[in-house]
Amino acid sequence: MNHIFPHREIIRIAQTASTNSYLLQLSNERELPEGAVVVTDRQTQGRGHGNNSWESEPGMNLTFSMILYPVYVEASGQFILSKAISLAVYDFIAQFVSDVSVKWPNDVYVGDRKIAGILIENFIEGAYLKKSIAGIGLNINQEHFLSDAPNPVSLRQLTGNTYPLENCLENLCACIANRYRMITENIHQLHSDYLQHLYRFGKPNRFSAGGISFDATITGVNRLGMIEMTTANGEHKTFGFKEITFEI
Repeated sequence: MNHIFPHREIIRIAQTASTNSYLLQLSNERELPEGAVVVTDRQTQGRGHGNNSWESEPGMNLTFSMILYPVYVEASGQFILSKAISLAVYDFIAQFVSDVSVKWPNDVYVGDRKIAGILIENFIEGAYLKKSIAGIGLNINQEHFLSDAPNPVSLRQLTGNTYPLENCLENLCACIANRYRMITENIHQLHSDYLQHLYRFGKPNRFSAGGISFDATITGVNRLGMIEMTTANGEHKTFGFKEITFEI
C-alpha cells in the first residue's frame, strides 16, 4: 500500500470469535508482515476494554485487527499507539461527517454518540514493545442496534448513504499508516492533535469516580495515558482507565 506497510497482508475470514485473538494466534504460528490485517464479516465475541463487548451486525460494519511492530516504543510510553490509532479512525470518519472526537482513552464519537471502539493489546520485551495488535470496530452501514449500549451510531444513520466496506478498509488502513508514521516522524504533532480532537477537552463536564459525582475540566492526558483534570474548586486530579466515567 505504501512504504509504511509495503507488504501488508489481508486475511479474510467469514466468522471468528475475536479478530484480536485470531490475529494473535496467527502471529504466534508464523511471522506476519507489519500492517497485516484480519477482517471478518461476523465477530461473535468482539471485545472492548475490560468486560465490554462490541455489537456488530454481520456484513454491515468494519471489524478487523492489525498487527504492528513498534519496537522503538518504550513500554512506559505505549499510550502513544492509542493516540495514533484513535486519530487514524478520527481522520477516516471526519471525511464524511463533522463533530467527530476521540473520547478518552480511544473511543471515537460523533457528537455524543459512539461510532467506533478500539482495543489495543501490547506485548512487551524488556523495556520496549515487541508487537501490538489493534482491534477496531467501526459502525458503517448498520441501521439498527439491538444491544443495551446507550449511544451507538453508524455512518449510514448519520448520512443516509451506504458505503462499500472494502473501500472503507483500504481508506482506514491508509489513515493508520499515516498516523503510525508520525510516532517516529512528528510525535509532537500527534500529541497536539490528540488533545485538539479530544472529546470535551477544556470544557466543564460532570464526572463520576468511586461513586462520587463532581464537576471538572479535562486539561490533558499524560504519557502513561492517564487523564488529567481540574475540578470546579481548583483541585487537580489524575485518573487511569476505568477509574472515571463521563456523566452524559
